[in-house]
Amino acid sequence: MSCPACERVARARIESDPFFLADLRESVAVLHKHQPFVQPDSGLAVGGWCTLWLRDHQEHLGLLSRERQARLAEDVGDVARAMHAALGPLGMRRVNYECLGNVVAHVHWHLIPRYSRPIDPEPGATVWVRQASELECGVDEVVRDHLVAALRRAFARR
Repeated sequence: MSCPACERVARARIESDPFFLADLRESVAVLHKHQPFVQPDSGLAVGGWCTLWLRDHQEHLGLLSRERQARLAEDVGDVARAMHAALGPLGMRRVNYECLGNVVAHVHWHLIPRYSRPIDPEPGATVWVRQASELECGVDEVVRDHLVAALRRAFARR
């Protein structure tokens, strides 16, 4: 059986992938393919939703060795620091961290930047309460490239 996450990791590790951010200790960081939060008055996306995908196919975080869990936690922290550096000046207030596995049974993390209203319609609620049609919006290539460049610069400074 083919795993879409394993395929995503393989694509992401090719640095020509326009969503690629960083190859880390245990994972690969990419900009999420959907960026739902856009500054209404300027059209400038201030999103920055990122995902980290474990390099190899494992379905349960708790079954990884403690050493791998620790390295993965460092990866999550590195992405969060890059997000704060790149997106904080754009108004990001916090990062939500989610490791689910219900839809994609492959260890991965969502790091979701949260902003104030009106950019973020419900900054105090999980994004998963939003309708799929709102979250599955894609991302304009110019916006994607801007976010990827800003996040890569932040990784380079670490």
